[in-house]
Amino acid sequence: VPIGARVKETPSGQHFLVDDEGKQEASLRIMHPTSVEGVDDMIKLGDMTEAGLLRNLLLRHKQGLIYTYTGSVLVAVNPYKDYPIYSNDQVRLYQGRKLGELPPHIFAIAESCYFNMTRHLRNQCCIISGESGAGKTESTKLILQYLAAVSGELSEQQIEKQILESNPILEAFGNAKTIRNDNSSRFGKYLEIFFNKDGVIEGARVEQYLLEKSRVCHQALEERNYHIFYCMLAGITAEEKKNLSLGNAKEYKFLTKGDCILCEGRDDAKDYDRIHSALKILTFSEKQHQKILKLLAAILHLGNVSFEATTENNLETSDVSTSKHFSVAASLLEVPKSSLATSLTHRSFMTNKERVTKPLSSEQASDCRDALVKAIYNKLFIWIATKINSVIYKKLTNNPKKSYLSIGLLDIFGFENFEINSFEQLCINFANEKLQQFFVSHIFKLEQEEYLKEDIVWNNIKFSDNQSILDLLAGKPCNLLALIDEESHFPKGSDSTLLQKVNVQHKGSKVYIPSKSEHDTDFGICHFAGAVHYNSNGFLEKNRDAVSYDIIKMVDISTNELLHQIFENELSNNGPKMAEKRKQVPTLSGQFRQSLDSLMKALSACQPFFIRCFKPNNDKQSELFDRELCMRQLRYSGMMDTVRIRKLGYPVQHTFKDFLNRYRVLLNTTICNPKTVKSTLTLKIVALIQSSYRVTFYSTSDINSVFTVKKMSGQEEETSFDPSELQEAIPRAWATPSPSLDEDEDEDENEFDDENDEFSFYKFSILHFQDADHKHITQRLKKSLLTHDDEADELPDNLTEDEDIMIGEGPTLYRQLSQLEKLHIIVGYAMSRPGIRDEIYCQICKQLVNNHNRRSRRLGWTLLSVCLGIFPPTNLFLKCLENFISKGLRDYKEYCSNRLYRVIANGERKELPCWVELQAAKSKAPIDASVTLMDGRSVDLPLESASTSAEVCQAVADQLGLKDTYGFSLYISLYEKVSMWSLNSCEKHVLDAVSQCEQEMRRQNKEEKDAPWRLSIRKEMFAPWHDCSLDPVSTDLIYRQVIKGIKNGEYMTDKVRYILASHEDNNGEESNFCILILQGPYARETQGRERVKGQLVEMARQKWTLDFSRFFEVTMMSGPPLPKSRFVVAVNWTGILFMERRDKRLREIPYLEVKKVSMMSFSHRKTLMSFSACPDDPMFLVCKRGDLLLVDKDESSHDRDWIRARNERTGDSGAVYKRMIEYLPTLTKPTDAMLVDFPLPFILIFLYFHQMIRYISRCKSTAVNNLDNEYDILPNHRRLSAGKDAGRPKGTGKEKLWASSREPLKQPLLKSLVRKSDLNHMACSYMGDYPIKQMRSPMELTDLIFGPATQHKELQDEIYCQIMKQMTSNNNRLSMERGWQLLWMCTGLFPPSDNLMGHAQRFVESRRRDLLAAGCLQRLKEPRKLPPHLAEVEAIQQNVMNIFHKVHFPNEKSDIFEVASTITIKDLCYSITSNLKLSSAEGYGLYLKTPTKVGSDYVPENRYFFDCLRQITSVPKKGKKVKEGNASCLYLKFSCRKLWFNVSPGKDIIADLTFHFPQEVPKYLHGFHNCTKENMITLGGLLFRAQVDSDRSQFVMIPRMLKGLVPADQLKIMVPEEWKKHIISSYNKQSGMTVQEAKITFLRTVSSWPAFGCDFYEVKQTCERSYPNPLWIGINKQGVSLIDPTSKELLVMHQFNRIIEYYSKGNSFTMTIGTLVRGNSFVCETSQADQMEDLIRSYVSMYERQIQDFRPRNAVNQLLFI
Repeated sequence: VPIGARVKETPSGQHFLVDDEGKQEASLRIMHPTSVEGVDDMIKLGDMTEAGLLRNLLLRHKQGLIYTYTGSVLVAVNPYKDYPIYSNDQVRLYQGRKLGELPPHIFAIAESCYFNMTRHLRNQCCIISGESGAGKTESTKLILQYLAAVSGELSEQQIEKQILESNPILEAFGNAKTIRNDNSSRFGKYLEIFFNKDGVIEGARVEQYLLEKSRVCHQALEERNYHIFYCMLAGITAEEKKNLSLGNAKEYKFLTKGDCILCEGRDDAKDYDRIHSALKILTFSEKQHQKILKLLAAILHLGNVSFEATTENNLETSDVSTSKHFSVAASLLEVPKSSLATSLTHRSFMTNKERVTKPLSSEQASDCRDALVKAIYNKLFIWIATKINSVIYKKLTNNPKKSYLSIGLLDIFGFENFEINSFEQLCINFANEKLQQFFVSHIFKLEQEEYLKEDIVWNNIKFSDNQSILDLLAGKPCNLLALIDEESHFPKGSDSTLLQKVNVQHKGSKVYIPSKSEHDTDFGICHFAGAVHYNSNGFLEKNRDAVSYDIIKMVDISTNELLHQIFENELSNNGPKMAEKRKQVPTLSGQFRQSLDSLMKALSACQPFFIRCFKPNNDKQSELFDRELCMRQLRYSGMMDTVRIRKLGYPVQHTFKDFLNRYRVLLNTTICNPKTVKSTLTLKIVALIQSSYRVTFYSTSDINSVFTVKKMSGQEEETSFDPSELQEAIPRAWATPSPSLDEDEDEDENEFDDENDEFSFYKFSILHFQDADHKHITQRLKKSLLTHDDEADELPDNLTEDEDIMIGEGPTLYRQLSQLEKLHIIVGYAMSRPGIRDEIYCQICKQLVNNHNRRSRRLGWTLLSVCLGIFPPTNLFLKCLENFISKGLRDYKEYCSNRLYRVIANGERKELPCWVELQAAKSKAPIDASVTLMDGRSVDLPLESASTSAEVCQAVADQLGLKDTYGFSLYISLYEKVSMWSLNSCEKHVLDAVSQCEQEMRRQNKEEKDAPWRLSIRKEMFAPWHDCSLDPVSTDLIYRQVIKGIKNGEYMTDKVRYILASHEDNNGEESNFCILILQGPYARETQGRERVKGQLVEMARQKWTLDFSRFFEVTMMSGPPLPKSRFVVAVNWTGILFMERRDKRLREIPYLEVKKVSMMSFSHRKTLMSFSACPDDPMFLVCKRGDLLLVDKDESSHDRDWIRARNERTGDSGAVYKRMIEYLPTLTKPTDAMLVDFPLPFILIFLYFHQMIRYISRCKSTAVNNLDNEYDILPNHRRLSAGKDAGRPKGTGKEKLWASSREPLKQPLLKSLVRKSDLNHMACSYMGDYPIKQMRSPMELTDLIFGPATQHKELQDEIYCQIMKQMTSNNNRLSMERGWQLLWMCTGLFPPSDNLMGHAQRFVESRRRDLLAAGCLQRLKEPRKLPPHLAEVEAIQQNVMNIFHKVHFPNEKSDIFEVASTITIKDLCYSITSNLKLSSAEGYGLYLKTPTKVGSDYVPENRYFFDCLRQITSVPKKGKKVKEGNASCLYLKFSCRKLWFNVSPGKDIIADLTFHFPQEVPKYLHGFHNCTKENMITLGGLLFRAQVDSDRSQFVMIPRMLKGLVPADQLKIMVPEEWKKHIISSYNKQSGMTVQEAKITFLRTVSSWPAFGCDFYEVKQTCERSYPNPLWIGINKQGVSLIDPTSKELLVMHQFNRIIEYYSKGNSFTMTIGTLVRGNSFVCETSQADQMEDLIRSYVSMYERQIQDFRPRNAVNQLLFI
């Protein structure tokens, strides 16, 4: 077999070869470069030889890369050890990625199946093939795990879990250890998973094939029986063993024939617990579980039954030997011992007239016993599979299969060739021949036939076809299986007669190997995988597969319920009474062939994916690669031929229609008629894309197979940074393994070591570094240089590990990261975590000191300069960094210093660095930019990292001579025809916008450097005082902008028409001018050009205010009632406009009405201020309420507290105090109506030009009228659209349907609910339109109305329609009031459907006068789960929309908070933390506590508050009045720390005193912590001080207070007086400490303990025998800890990233630790199981958010209105 080798050179200059196995070779052959290091897709190999393929697999096997592509076929080499490449992170990594985008992985195949199914709506299948032990079963489980994980994100059901849990059950009963595989499938399995249209798993179905029954009775040497027997004996309790009379596995013959009891790597006891748990999940009852154990135990006992040979009437007979095993077996099978003995020692058969019974010899009796055992086990296995299907396929039973999509997973026995091969091996290898034919047909035959059909020039590839083998086995007449069936039906047929017939019939076949002699029982077949010799002994008996009459008779008299169920078919068809009518039983081979044909038909209807599993050796060794074995697998698997056809063929295939639709955009024509231009267009398109891809398309067929797109052109890779994450990226900043250059005159290294310099980096490292010096190192840092208060700023130690193993391709991703990408990772850390910025600067500086690699050092300075342009250091490191830069490289000193000063002056950036500034940093040159003007000119100017839009605008203005710069803004656009967005003229960084453009290019899979961004300047806003005559340059720029906007359709109005013409000026240049035809006095005047420009600009300012506005997306937290809380705010010179879209304005506020603007929100409070002037001082002006004051000219001096003004009412002039006035922005004198409604006190209207008048107004004391009247313009009785009847005149029959009525509806309003009218009566009754017979409370009525609608979405629109109908043309005030109340509650529970939403909104908008109308519009949000709570009903009955609830805190205090119907738990927590002024709102949660429950339940943060209350609140009974204050029967308690993350005592005093201390003390006093006696004395003194402060008179009370000072389980280690003595001593040592300080000190002490912040749960467990029962479980930020309650020792701590699954059901909690492949389940019982699940989920979510924060942020989309 060819082998790879390397050339070695000796010191003497001689050359020789050493092959991959270390042996010296003589021959030499040059290897292709692709074979030197290996490739991930073998199509890319240059050596298209067997040696090339084999070496590629060998190289990847040595590197631990077990997956390799061959086009779309995945080759999986069994590693024989666990690899951590199957976590949930890998699931998310491959989700949504196309095949080939990431390195080879089985998840990529699973994702391709899932994607193709959901996109193309076609069933998929995955065929996993290979020899026994190659890893097929594990591959199947991995694909199933992936599909369940992807579907589970969209699903709210548990079907995924049930499907997954079917695996351990079927494996236990159907898998066993063989000499080649520790978990060999001894049956075939086809799992078909069904999905709905959304890609969510709805169910599944398992088809099982040909269980190897003989294994129950016989095992080869070094093999075991089925797993379930060993698991049962190791896992059941002592009591169960006693009941079943079971012992150890060594005691049973059926388990020891292979001389192998234990299987290395398997824990049978744990596996049994897993099986038991899976049975529960799949709804097997405990009774059924015990019945299964009884049958399994009966099988073991029967195996120990022996027979004594006797003679009767000269015939060999036998009797059952006396043993307890026989008695136990009869008892377990629930049959009389005599009946069981008879059925085992006698055989009955039918003659022509009667049934005759014949005694059996001892050998025949043993065979009969084995037949009984095999029948019981086989039937039990089938019954279990059927039971599983009844659960996982239950939902699909009544629905047609065609309404679902499916993915099929085939895990069937691999090709087998043992020393002795029997009938089972023949069937197994026949199945593998069929699968090989399917693979060959799909890969080769169909492919090449399609090329010929499409007239593609193609030379057929010869491939290995196994059709002749299939003809021998089952194809031609008198085939092998047919002969076996035929001989099985002959009464005198035997194995020898069968072999004779087969030899005679097929001795001439090339693939058949006949027997060597007449006495030889073997024959052979040349299979595709090699020749296999079969022993024909037992063929016919196994093929007949008949259950004897005697066994059926024995089962019939048994009282064992399960035994009857599994033999149900035999009892109904073949029972004693049906013996004469029994039909011929189909043979085993006939059944198997029928099942196999059905399977192949199902596979042919799907789009297949293939996984070829290889085993590297037969010894199950992880490091051994047997080249000869792998070469044999390569040959028969067809990999060589697959590579050839994939390389030479056309992997991208489209139908002509799809091809044309996809690529027609490449043509420069809009004419594309497939009938007329098919050939020419096709040639053009193919010519455009053939340079990159090899493509073919199909015009006549409908083949939609999708394969990996094969690139024909290479891509360049940048060489730059070495690592891909921070801890490695900073220490080795951009380092590459280049030669060292020792000399560098630019930098004196000794300057950094100056001990006398106060701000030297050396001095800083001594003061602040943890365990490192200030010099360059070549190793990776073990921990951060600086200490960090925030734990999130600590660099994660396991980050590299997780990233390295993420996709199983070594330490980097599937390609080398570019310089910019690595820079993004470093800067991304700094931007997401400000506390880590000094750490980054320190690590960069450290790696620059004493670094002798010139290239590395220069790259380090480049990195430092880039960072200096993005974010500044803190004050702690600022001086040191300035000093460090001043001693750096000569050409970097000034550059870096300037960047540091600029970033401090202009502030930090908001986006990641862009490509252009990275290039500028390398050259230390500014960025050349061009700013385009509206007249087509451009202004060139330099940019740098800190440049702001205000600086650029000012620079452009200086070059142009622009004086009036107000309202001119800088804009950026990505493409010429794509809308631009404004950067304003402010402190926004220009390169942040450039970075967003580059990130958008990145999302489009384009290079950042190719981003076509462009800067321009234009007028964005006008000032109220704008005057066109003051600045001709400004007027000309605006004029050009308006002309261009009119041409482009940007500015539109009915009052302006324009004519564009060409005008040649005196210089001979053409310029556009506009002749305006205006409506007004200027229409016929002849005017100069500048005046026309000014008039056009002024017209634009007056008419197009919205086009010259600045827009903001906002969410209104409080304010006037509006239909929506999220809308757009437009700010322009006329005022502030709230708008939903351009043509729908919500509210307009002129500046006259704006009193105050702050950073938080507008202030809408109506403040009345008193005003009085001094009557004795004639200088001051006397005013009355409502007077209007005119300010004297130029009287706005800032150095005095008063101004002069004239009273418009009296005509008097005088002084007015500034403190009594506010500036009112208006250009004209306020009208009287304005003054009447104006809500402000004295206001100064301060304007900026001398020609403007100035007024002071004093407001009236009356309340401001609601401005909503202006919206009340629609008819009061608006009707919904009703199709054709919508336009009928009033009074027609159809119109009466949509009006209030006192009569109840006889049918629903919606046609879809004709048969669901039960809600109509109660809905109308609550509104008072129809009397009810029985008095009911409002709560009962709301439950009747809204309860079903919250559970059934189809009822929701009906409720809306009925309420709106009763509110139409309704003159009953009480009825309308209740209607609004119902509508208010309805909008808070669920929104109407999309079809009804518009109608419902218009209905409410047309009735805006009502008090509840605006509130109804604001409440339309996501649907709730439960009907309204009593508090909501009672509040709205009083027309009160503000509801308040009391929240209790751990420090026994409480407060009142407002809770809206639509508020979530998370929003309420944020509101509470904000009210308490806590430093952070993260980690807090609410929990509910009721008098009837001992514990408290945490409430999930995403749930609605009132849904949570309603869930535990019962509806009051009829006629029973609820007492005030006891309606909810619960109270809320605000838990201080649900998540104890980033808790540092003393950092947030309010949180410590309110939450941390009162929550930690009970845990300590309960005794959960393992602490020393000295700790307890110290903490006892602190707790005593916290209770009594400095009151020493309370010393005598210490013995009585001990329960509140010392852990409960430690009270007895000393007598009370001893405790008193020690606590007083501790108290005295703390003299002078306040109560607050004592509490903080207590927290600081316990925070150093490992269990600090844990939530403890007392549980019972029986799954792990090495753990005690009961057990403590502690959950905190570290993970889930298992603690011994007696010793308080930590048994084990499972980190969250090791917990792959966790869930609760009732009082049971289960979590699985490990990977998707190897997971150990831990099961416990506790009443707080749901709380444990919720807490773990919250911690996991928190860590996922932390990981997201460390990743570079995406660009933020900005809103633009042009």
